[in-house]
Amino acid sequence: MGWLGIRLIVVVSGAVIVGVAIAAWYTQLRSQATAHSAHSANLLQADVFLSHISFLTNRIPDAAQLQWQSVQQQAQAIQQIAAQIAQQESTLIPDLLETLHTVLDLIDQLVQALQVTQQVQTPRYRELAQHQLKTSLSRLQQTHDQLQELRDQIAFETLERRSLTSPDIISTRLQTLIYENEKGILGD
Repeated sequence: MGWLGIRLIVVVSGAVIVGVAIAAWYTQLRSQATAHSAHSANLLQADVFLSHISFLTNRIPDAAQLQWQSVQQQAQAIQQIAAQIAQQESTLIPDLLETLHTVLDLIDQLVQALQVTQQVQTPRYRELAQHQLKTSLSRLQQTHDQLQELRDQIAFETLERRSLTSPDIISTRLQTLIYENEKGILGD
């Protein structure tokens, strides 16, 4: 402005340049914050976990809505158990988060099986889709039961005020659970 002088065109051009720079800066900060929150989503928080599950709801066939509600309830129960374990034993949080990720993968596989079950017409492929659906449901139930057992074990040990089982053994059990879930997702 010192070189060109204070004229209307210079002031307006400068204001436009400053406005564009601020808008670009704001957009960049916002996209970085969104990317950071997507990667740091804590599945131990119920609302974050439920948002992942509710994303899949639109893909559920109408005929499978009742079964889907049951799956959602079981998934919520799994998340609640994992959150309770995390509160009692914070050293297990990484393993619990990985477990919840495998649960989401199982649920995604289950949704795909529900879709395929409704789409296929031949008895052979309908039977294969039903088998995959039953396998995913069974793996989800096993995950629920094993996490519930871990939670109860930790609560019991806390009640006795002595550590009968170290967190390493519990972490090993969680790693086994994660492995079994991943193996179930990949279909052996």
